[in-house]
Amino acid sequence: MIFDALWTNFFNKQHLNIRDYLKKVPVFNDINDRDLKRIERYVIRRKFLTNEYIFRETEPGAGMYIIISGEVKIQLESGKQVKELACLKEGDFFGEMALLDESPRSASALAVSDTVELISFFRGDLLKVIEEYPNIACKILWNIGSVISERLRKNNELLHMCQKNN
Repeated sequence: MIFDALWTNFFNKQHLNIRDYLKKVPVFNDINDRDLKRIERYVIRRKFLTNEYIFRETEPGAGMYIIISGEVKIQLESGKQVKELACLKEGDFFGEMALLDESPRSASALAVSDTVELISFFRGDLLKVIEEYPNIACKILWNIGSVISERLRKNNELLHMCQKNN
């Protein structure tokens, strides 16, 4: 029986140890294998094709993504103008702020290689983890705060350097 590869990968986790990818992402720091196995049942694996949007700027945030393979551009889109903010590769993650609120996305994420494979973890699933495993959820939320804090600190440093140079 042949299935569309896009949908087959939504449910097929047998060839990938998702826990190994979760361990590499700071959002899941200090979470043991037993607890990562609990989280693993909430994540979804999916493939995107070249030039397919993972999400667009101004859409409501739904969750975060971890890149298994391929490249993803994070970009600002204003009319016909596109400004690339980052090009992310295997092991990188993005969209973690959407785990905390459903504010509109501040940028777009676009698959730029032949096939981009991602693991996604959505806000609704984090809410389930909060209900079922509050200790695990506390670690995740603490880690999200640390990631956002570090990114904000680096952005502030960049802004400060830009102001000095002008």
